[in-house]
Amino acid sequence: MQVYRELPVITNQARRRRAELTGIVSVTEDWSVARHKWRAEEIVAHEGAFVLDAGTGMYLNALLLDFPLAPRVSDEIRLRAQGASKDEANPRRASRERELEFAGAPARGSVWDGDLRHETSICYIRPERHEIDAAITRRSLRITHDGIQEAETLVEMIACGAQISPTVMGSVGVRELVEHLSGTLTSEQAGEQIAARTRRLARRQMRWFDKLTRTLQGRARTLVAADSDQVMSLHSMHDIIGS
Repeated sequence: MQVYRELPVITNQARRRRAELTGIVSVTEDWSVARHKWRAEEIVAHEGAFVLDAGTGMYLNALLLDFPLAPRVSDEIRLRAQGASKDEANPRRASRERELEFAGAPARGSVWDGDLRHETSICYIRPERHEIDAAITRRSLRITHDGIQEAETLVEMIACGAQISPTVMGSVGVRELVEHLSGTLTSEQAGEQIAARTRRLARRQMRWFDKLTRTLQGRARTLVAADSDQVMSLHSMHDIIGS
C-alpha cells in the first residue's frame, strides 16, 4: 500500500532513509505482486546489493524465492470464483485456486518452494505482542487524526469521476475514514476498527515471517530479535546485510 502517492499518512510512508517504491503510483492504478517484483528487480539490477524493508509476506517471497507467479484473471472470473468459494473453510485460498481453474491456467506451485534468488540475510525484529498492540493503538490514533485529509481527497476524486482501485478503498485506514466521512462511523469507532484490523494483519504477518525464517533455515543468515536495539547490540547493520 505504500506505493500509493496520495496516502503517505494512512500507509505510514515516513522513514529516515529514502525508499525506492513508496509514493510512486496513483490510487487509480492497481498494484500487484508481479508488478512489484518487476519494478524491484529493475532497481536490484542497477544497484546490486539491496535492502528490502518488508511488510507484506507474499511480496517478499516473490523477490527472494524462485517460483512462478500465478497469472492475473479477469474480474468476471474472479467474481465467479468468489461466489463458488464462499462456503469453503478458507474462502480466499479456495477462490484463488478456482480462479486459475476457471481461467485454464496450470496449478500454482507453493510460494514457499524454490531456491533463493539472492544471497540473503534476514533481520527479523519480532517484539512481544503487547508492545506491538500498543504501537498499533498509537498508530491508529495518528491515522484517524492526521489521515482524514487523505480520505477526503479520495472522496473528492470519486465525486469527480475517478476510478479508485478497489484494493485501496478496502485497505486499512482508508475504508474506516471514508465510512467516517459518510457518517457511518464516528471518529472513535473508525480508530477502533483501524486498530482491530491492523492487529489481525500483524498476527498474519508474524505467522508468515515465522514460517519464512524456518523455511530459509540453513540457506540464509537469519537474526531474530525482540527489538532493533538488540539487533544493533549484536551486529552492525553492515555485518547483517553483508558487504
